[in-house]
Amino acid sequence: MPSFDEMSPTEIRIHRESVLLRLLLRVSQIETEQLAGRLHALGHEAVQPSHIRLLGNVDTEGTRLIVLAERVSTTRQAVSQLVSELERRGYVERTPDPDDGRAALVRHTPVGRRLLNDALREMADIEAGYEKAIGRDGMSTLKHVLRTIADTADPTSTLGP
Repeated sequence: MPSFDEMSPTEIRIHRESVLLRLLLRVSQIETEQLAGRLHALGHEAVQPSHIRLLGNVDTEGTRLIVLAERVSTTRQAVSQLVSELERRGYVERTPDPDDGRAALVRHTPVGRRLLNDALREMADIEAGYEKAIGRDGMSTLKHVLRTIADTADPTSTLGP
């Protein structure tokens, strides 16, 4: 491969479009937009694509703000603002952490749990479309490989219960 300094703009663009991070971001953006549209159609009009990333990182039994900030790669203050917005919309609540009285857990409310169930059902349908494109074995392999990469790169990042 020639040096990037020696590549034409077209060659650089072609290379850039084949970089794993770019492909993952592209698919993530596509799926997030599709999911937001589907959730709106199901009556969750308040859900925005920015909410989906955070809501997808809330463990079923609750998650501390600092952990959410780590998972979405942003500051605790930014996550706190987003959680406040989601609280106002009725999707999450903050409750005392039973393991640490100084900390709070972010948990789904009953409305948030319905949203989660709807989102999981819609994501399964979106993934079924991907499976049609790459086959059942391809989808299984894709998930296995991505899980292996994630677990290897950051074994502590797996979601809790």
